[in-house]
Amino acid sequence: MEDHETGIMMLTDSAREHVSPEQLQSFFSPGPQAAYEIAHGRRLRRGIYEFPVVLFRNSNATEHPEPCTMVVRREGKSDWVVDKLP
Repeated sequence: MEDHETGIMMLTDSAREHVSPEQLQSFFSPGPQAAYEIAHGRRLRRGIYEFPVVLFRNSNATEHPEPCTMVVRREGKSDWVVDKLP
């Protein structure tokens, strides 16, 4: 949805430290033809889950899908944060 502010607010400090501001801007501005697939995740530890993700950044037929992972963790009673971006 290209909502940079909300996306950045959902990141942990650790996740923010591992990417540059330019990388965040690029990640949250993928373009109108971008898509993604998220598969069934697995529990790493209590309150921490890892999900396989495939990113499709544009509709260019020569562009290859990007397989990666995303880690989320529970923070508080009902809040979830992204601990590792794809």
